[in-house]
Amino acid sequence: MARSMPKSVTVRPVRRIAHPTDFSPASRKALAWAIRLAKEYQAELVLIHVLPPPTPIFEAESELRPQLESALSLLTTGIRTQKIATKRLLLKGTSSIDKQIVRSARAEQVDLIVMGTRGRTGLSRLLMGSVAARVIARAHCPVLVVRGQSVQASSLQRSELQRDPCKKKREFIP
Repeated sequence: MARSMPKSVTVRPVRRIAHPTDFSPASRKALAWAIRLAKEYQAELVLIHVLPPPTPIFEAESELRPQLESALSLLTTGIRTQKIATKRLLLKGTSSIDKQIVRSARAEQVDLIVMGTRGRTGLSRLLMGSVAARVIARAHCPVLVVRGQSVQASSLQRSELQRDPCKKKREFIP
């Protein structure tokens, strides 16, 4: 028997998609999804990069800012060649990265957030937490999380390598 959506749920059209990026492989994977969805829905894509908040040791503005602005600009230009309306935001603030992502997504009135996660498990997740998990908890709109390569190889990958360790590295998506 098929389940139907409750009548009180209204699905808004996707007109603007946010993609928070840290330029990691996991983020690039999520960007591919964001681009595909932006094309499908003819939506604007808002690229967001958040500079880490200052710490007592490093209170000065990041020396990487010019490089990050350049990287974001190149990314924006590349996406625009695919006929996708694109906007970029390089954010700096004193609040956490996840709060800045959620705040900017709300201010930009995005309908969907598409972001990557590294798939940390165990102690590293406990100590580091997950920006994606905190964005999901705080976001005003749906969040699509695309899992990147896990820190630990999945059981499927381990079994493949045990059978044939010379096999070319393939990417498995759980």
